Amino acid sequence: MMTRQPITHLVCDCDGVLLDSESIALRVLHRELLPLLPALPTPLEGAGAQDDQARSAALHAAIANRLGMYTDLLLDELQAEFAFDLSAPQIARIHGTVGRACGEEAQLVPGVAEALQAIRLPRAVASNSDSVRIESGLRRCGLYGQFEGRIYSAHDVGRPKPAPDVYLAAAAGFGVDPARCVAVDDSVTGVRAAAEAGMHVLGFTGVAHDRKAMARKLKEAGAQKVFDDMKQFPELICELIWLR
Repeated sequence: MMTRQPITHLVCDCDGVLLDSESIALRVLHRELLPLLPALPTPLEGAGAQDDQARSAALHAAIANRLGMYTDLLLDELQAEFAFDLSAPQIARIHGTVGRACGEEAQLVPGVAEALQAIRLPRAVASNSDSVRIESGLRRCGLYGQFEGRIYSAHDVGRPKPAPDVYLAAAAGFGVDPARCVAVDDSVTGVRAAAEAGMHVLGFTGVAHDRKAMARKLKEAGAQKVFDDMKQFPELICELIWLR
């Protein structure tokens, strides 16, 4: 059972919480992988276009359901599901293309800058993305100064989410017990990681493709509260602080 302690620190996921970059990752991954889908056997007359549309939709949904995962693990799972035969150079190219697009095109999640101004807690970033991508996006969107020196990437600390390593690293960086931290994450893997680390967890669904379904999944993964508008964020932090 989590030890009741004052909440003193905030740990944020990056993609989907601070930066609206997951829609970019979804678009780029779908664009890069769709031409590589193995060909189906010759379809019945008139069925080809319909089959292609169904396969494209299935790939799109499979990627969307895995957003927030470590990109290499996401690609491994897609390889298994769709029988891709990706070479190491292809994987590296796709990984780089996604990272560059997210770093160069990401926008702030609506309302997050104002929410962070209203939350008076020291803060860190804990993400499955690599440090270059995180820092590039935060600099581009004007948030880097708030998190400088407190940016933790799973690429640097050990196992990716859903393992708790990156969240534990953030707490260790503060020098506090994880139970004194509140984490906010938008993915099932991230919520599981924060919960396993022993943090209080808020789930965010504001940029999810299906907010209702994602809210259910995040609660099942361990989120104490789920919200879809950054205007709610400071209030939820206050509730956790006073209801400890």
